[in-house]
Amino acid sequence: MEPPYVPYVDGWAGATDDGTPRIGPYRVVTPGDGSAEDARRCLARDDRSGRAVVLTLPHPALADDPAYRVRFRAEAENSRRMTGRWAAPVADIAPADARLPWVAHDCFPALTLPAALAAHGGPLPEPVVRALGAALAETLAGAHANGLVFAGISPGAVLLTADGPRLTGYGLVRAAALDRIERTGLRGVDPAALPPEQRAGERPQPHGDVYALGAVLAYAATGRTPGRADALPEGLRAVVIACLSPDPAHRPRPAALLQALRTPAGFGGGLPQPIATALAEQAARHPAEAVPDATEPVGRDHEDGPSRRSLTLGGLAGAAGLVLGTGGVAAFRAVADDGPARPAPLSVRGTAPAPLWRRDIDIDIEEETPPVILGGEFMLFASTSASAITAVRLRDGKKLWTRENMWSAQALRPLGGGLFLKASQSWLEPEFAAISMRTGRVVWTERAYDGSKRPAFQGPLATRGNTIWFMAAEAGGGDADREKPMVIAYDARKREELWRTPLPDAGSGGVDQRPGVLRDGALIIENNGASSDGLPGTKTWSYVALRQRDGRKLWTRSYKGVVPSSSQAYRGIAPGGLLIACDGRTAHAHDLTSGTQRWRFTAKGYLYTEPAVRGRMLYATDEHSVTYAVDTRTGRPRWRREAAFEPGVGMPYSYNVISDAGRTVFQVNASEIEALNAADGSRRWRFAPVGRGQGAGGFDGFAGSVPGMVLVMNGRSLYALPVD
Repeated sequence: MEPPYVPYVDGWAGATDDGTPRIGPYRVVTPGDGSAEDARRCLARDDRSGRAVVLTLPHPALADDPAYRVRFRAEAENSRRMTGRWAAPVADIAPADARLPWVAHDCFPALTLPAALAAHGGPLPEPVVRALGAALAETLAGAHANGLVFAGISPGAVLLTADGPRLTGYGLVRAAALDRIERTGLRGVDPAALPPEQRAGERPQPHGDVYALGAVLAYAATGRTPGRADALPEGLRAVVIACLSPDPAHRPRPAALLQALRTPAGFGGGLPQPIATALAEQAARHPAEAVPDATEPVGRDHEDGPSRRSLTLGGLAGAAGLVLGTGGVAAFRAVADDGPARPAPLSVRGTAPAPLWRRDIDIDIEEETPPVILGGEFMLFASTSASAITAVRLRDGKKLWTRENMWSAQALRPLGGGLFLKASQSWLEPEFAAISMRTGRVVWTERAYDGSKRPAFQGPLATRGNTIWFMAAEAGGGDADREKPMVIAYDARKREELWRTPLPDAGSGGVDQRPGVLRDGALIIENNGASSDGLPGTKTWSYVALRQRDGRKLWTRSYKGVVPSSSQAYRGIAPGGLLIACDGRTAHAHDLTSGTQRWRFTAKGYLYTEPAVRGRMLYATDEHSVTYAVDTRTGRPRWRREAAFEPGVGMPYSYNVISDAGRTVFQVNASEIEALNAADGSRRWRFAPVGRGQGAGGFDGFAGSVPGMVLVMNGRSLYALPVD
């Protein structure tokens, strides 16, 4: 009979010269389990190294879905964080350009749980099931401690090896469908191991992993999916029933399961002889191979093949269970009494951490207006309709409220007492209001600064606690050049003015007013109306410092050679008493009080976007997606890092975000987000989010940072990733 040919899609390749099916650089040597509901697993040989691996592949009904393939690969990348002793080590992942994703696990030899029961001729003995459950509970305890939800435990995802189980299938539930989509009857997940709340479309949570673990134990102990409780061995009945509780709150925690399932001292917990024999036979059928000569071609994916719609996994779906082969006959060791393994590190170098949560924001988001983070607790989004604001709580991504006719992103500032300032930027309605962050309710509105009895409100400069500093102007008899600009300090709690200070040299000058900076008891603001050499229209770049408590003018400085124009991507105040401007390829710094230039730094490409400044370092990315770290004391580059990919065209709008702790710099470009070590520029991980309504391979969203998290928005999809 002709060997099976398995053309699926590119990367699921074709056959070798002898007809052996190939997946990327791997030759399939044993067909997979045709009964699996979630994924297919097969034994394959790596032509590059000669080692055998277990390949996990998508369910054939889903492999034609590009969104599923992206999610599958993303979950495979995140599975590298599962570093506990019972998690199957990830050996390899399909490249980003492969049309079929796969993940290779370095746990040969191994049997899936259904194959092990088939070899045994029925359910496993209770002591073996207890040892299996304790090992999986230990794995979940470590994963949950690191913020990971496995969301993929099923009988087919559990592999038995000579020295204990190995868990695969990370993230298959998340890959199969987005949250809020009913998962009943959905291919790609095992329905028997899917908790009821996830069937209804809820986001996978740790208690869902416990339900799936209970389903696995029920299957191992009875040979059937969860059914009648009296079919379970008496010693396992109570713990399995607790895991399978319909109410997530009644399910035990993994640490409690570990204690309940721990094998009594002195018990050997060996594998049944039929399973050990099956493992030994497979090891004999697939001995280790020598590494091929490096000059010989290996593992080329075939570009040609039938239509994706007509291709299936039929060649890998064997009638018998997955029989992969194993080396040696050894006891299935009992779980040791030393408690859970040490929690896995936050991330593996190069692999983005699993999101703490993900939400789809169900409004038509204004693409040109980035969201605003307030107080490190809330994120506000602009809607394209009715200028609405939608608020999301950052702790868990929950949508709190939506209010219409409110949006003005440049005029939102945090206030004390759980409020934020919303200011009008229309000269027709000069007003500002205090709004509750939690409810969106307008607490009060100030309309007195309308230009009649009081100066006209022009826009906020800064807020701190209950104090608001804003620009205002008295009328100039219809002549804008004769307006009398000023700064006013306002007590938001008492609803009264604290002081006002005129700015005789100020004026709009055709340049947007930049926010003020609160520093060392002073409010420092851009005073862009000062003219150079007394000639109109030749404004110089100047700043004025006012004392915060009473508005007393402390100093005014001008900075020669720096002209405020729309071409300047950035100008602002940095630690160390510096004013920094970026113009074209050049960043230059001036002494804040003397006005003298301290240094100049020239990048390879244009600096179109604002740099990020933290402490004594300035981080900037140019049009070629090259990121620089510049010492603000000297202007000398500390390090530079090119993007991991080769951009086909310039990416002028790449920008930087710094983590709240200051240890990670994020380069945000048109394709992805790269996390760099702030100290030396070494690459920590890359993240390419796929937003709702967005295609793979493109990122046109937003990134921002709050304590412990970096927030990534793409399309309507909002991710929260752990950081530092």
